[in-house]
Amino acid sequence: MSYTKLQWWERFQKYYTEFPSLGLAVDLSRMNVDDAFFTAMEPRLQKAYAAMDALEKGAIANPDENRMVGHYWIRTPALAPTPEIRKEIQETKNAA
Repeated sequence: MSYTKLQWWERFQKYYTEFPSLGLAVDLSRMNVDDAFFTAMEPRLQKAYAAMDALEKGAIANPDENRMVGHYWIRTPALAPTPEIRKEIQETKNAA
């Protein structure tokens, strides 16, 4: 990628994003991406979001073991898919 200083600055302004609540910043300006990349990735991102939403709601993540995966429920029991799981997590945390 061979850009002028002005073009680099414009790319930085366009492809730099801060997430203050996470204490995170992402700078894609030096990567080989453009608007077409994001358009092409949109269907894959939507599929990933849907899969994550299903996992958070208790979908079976490991069919061989027939179990859910909810390690993030431990941090936020309100995300647990059932009242029983939520209660068990909260009771375990309270006992610790």
